[in-house]
Amino acid sequence: MKNNAKRWIAIAITLLVFVVSVFAKDKEAEGEETFKNKYFKDLTDFSNYTEEVYQGSNEKEKIKIVDVTGVIKSDEANDFAVEELKKAKEDSLVKGVILNVNSPGGSVYASERIAKEIKDLKEAKKPVYTVMGEMAASGGYYISAPTNRIYASNETWTGSIGVIIQSKSFQGLFDKYGVKEQNITTGKMKDAGTMGRDMSKEEKEYFQGLVDSAFDRFVKIVSEGRGLSEREVRKIADGRVYDGSQALSLGLVDKIGDIDQAIADMTKENKLTDPMVTRNKDLMTPFTSLFSKAIDLRKNSSDLAVLEKLMKENDIRPMYLFGAYND
Repeated sequence: MKNNAKRWIAIAITLLVFVVSVFAKDKEAEGEETFKNKYFKDLTDFSNYTEEVYQGSNEKEKIKIVDVTGVIKSDEANDFAVEELKKAKEDSLVKGVILNVNSPGGSVYASERIAKEIKDLKEAKKPVYTVMGEMAASGGYYISAPTNRIYASNETWTGSIGVIIQSKSFQGLFDKYGVKEQNITTGKMKDAGTMGRDMSKEEKEYFQGLVDSAFDRFVKIVSEGRGLSEREVRKIADGRVYDGSQALSLGLVDKIGDIDQAIADMTKENKLTDPMVTRNKDLMTPFTSLFSKAIDLRKNSSDLAVLEKLMKENDIRPMYLFGAYND
């Protein structure tokens, strides 16, 4: 009770700060930094999550729902999902896991961390079913492929089996303003992909090799998880997304259904009796959304600010990410 009271007090304080921040006019720049540093960490703190009962009453037989939403990154959200899967494996009362995925994919590394925990759960003889939301593409499909069963809506976008390295060149812009990038390196590939100039043919071939290597691993995890030959997977792995009905016909998903269908099937097939289905709920979610919008409204939208954002986002690395996604 005390913990809940503290949470609601925190929410009330947070809402008050939000109202003040929207209407405050003085010292806007300074106020933004104070706002971010002092409060935003609390909004993204996963200690704000609390377990709630989704359905069922049998505490000796549990099904755990683990949500994976948004871009899959090497961040607190990824750590949290990995830890939840580990806990589910170690908890003898948890008889199965529902992976609830709504993601365009993301980091190759972060996706593999989740996929590894799913494989460990299966080795521990605990079934894992995936339920796909609006999108479970690329990395979202990568983490789904090794699960025991995949459910999707007819309108789900999934697949996008492939790897992408997103890169930007500012050579034309630099030339226009007389800016030159001068890198001193120990080898010709040390500054490959630098934003100050266009990639050479050799650099493109170098990065293509990294992409192809990650793609081979993607094909393998789909082949093993879905019982398809690597040749069959490569035929449909040109990066495109499929809707749920197309994915079903291609063998990428098993069933058109939702989370309740998955729970009912897991209960019946594993001979469970009214299992307690639990998931984690973030008490701060509505306020996190409000604060994020408030921060966006306060940002400088000048051309220089846009350019700075583009340059900071020039993070060259292989990604299991739906190519048309724009964060």
